[in-house]
Amino acid sequence: MVEQFIKELANTELCEETKRLDWCVSAHAAVVKYIIGRLEGAENTNQGDTEMIPRQGFGRTGHQSTRVIFGSWALSKATQAEADSTLALLQEYGVNHIDTAPMYGNAEKVIGSWLAKHRNDFFVATKTCKRSRAGALDDLKRSLERLRVDYIDLWQTHGLTNPAGWEKVMGLGGALEAFVEARDKGLVRFLGVTGHCNSVPAMHKRSLERFDFDSVLLPYNYLLMQNPRYAAGFDELVGLCRKRNVAVQTIKSIARRPWGSRPKTYNTYFYEPLETQDAIDKLVHWSLGFGDGFLITAGDMQLLPKMLDAANRFEKRPADTEMKAIVDEFDIQPIFSRMVQRRRRRGPQTWGGQMCQALEGLIRDGFFKHPNKRTLEHVVKALESKGLSTRGKEDNISNSLSGRVRKGVLRKSKASNGWVYWTE
Repeated sequence: MVEQFIKELANTELCEETKRLDWCVSAHAAVVKYIIGRLEGAENTNQGDTEMIPRQGFGRTGHQSTRVIFGSWALSKATQAEADSTLALLQEYGVNHIDTAPMYGNAEKVIGSWLAKHRNDFFVATKTCKRSRAGALDDLKRSLERLRVDYIDLWQTHGLTNPAGWEKVMGLGGALEAFVEARDKGLVRFLGVTGHCNSVPAMHKRSLERFDFDSVLLPYNYLLMQNPRYAAGFDELVGLCRKRNVAVQTIKSIARRPWGSRPKTYNTYFYEPLETQDAIDKLVHWSLGFGDGFLITAGDMQLLPKMLDAANRFEKRPADTEMKAIVDEFDIQPIFSRMVQRRRRRGPQTWGGQMCQALEGLIRDGFFKHPNKRTLEHVVKALESKGLSTRGKEDNISNSLSGRVRKGVLRKSKASNGWVYWTE
């Protein structure tokens, strides 16, 4: 029955109605083709069992997680059929740990349909990027509903690298209060912290010194660990995690370089991934060479079969000479340095810098304070009242507002006159 179900999926028309990007079709086909190949291979060799990716204790949780965790950003644009075939592939390899988030598009919703039948098969982690207690609890309620579960195994405060956001999370009325409350009520079992930039090791260490989190999540790959400052911070953080039996999750293992002006042919957000099997093998094997860690897969359905295949064949970490050759061959570059450069260019002397300063001033002055709910037009007029020219800059202002929503600084909802923004 499973074989027939998967073969039927291979013949479905999935993306024409919504006219989404071509990678949807390619991703679905890649996953289904891979599953069919494995099933037919098992039939031809009279073997019903597939080798499973090894498991180890996930920190102090008591759960034996596969060393590869499914990163569900890959399902952010997926249909239910695409998600079902992807999750079936995970089970082929015995993957039993899913990392998701409410800001990952369709991911929680399509995973929820699967978990309705397979809840006991997966350790489920989700996140919130809201910095207040109320905002975090709202996210948790939504995640529980979309995932169709009574509890979350691991709830993580997402992207906690900005010092101001960190203070808000840890302070009175901050998200940490929601985390402890939810754990005490049995809505979540364990608590973690995540981050995505060069300052992550130091900020995670600071977080662990403030609160006894059960897990951390941060970037880790060969090129990044050639940065002496990052490597030292990472090693120091890992030392602390070992003492406390805190699980360490790693991301960005197969990052190649920032997209730049190249077409985004994969769903990997701001970076271009490596795509050949040999290169993926080496990068995945190098990351798995960190024996304490758990590797979270890249956010693209097309890459998932290759990463699982690589992990399934892991024996040892490649030599430095092999890794240096891969770096040279594929021109692997840091993926965070340009972000830092953009921030430096957006100094107070530029329009962007002046706009950000003015916007932060409005937030501090209570311009967005509930019950006030401000439209983009309100914000434009307020910025103009501060002497800032806004002609032709509405998109820039809207993007800046959206960025603060993602960080939990502002909240956003739909009203009859468009999107409105406010603070609690």
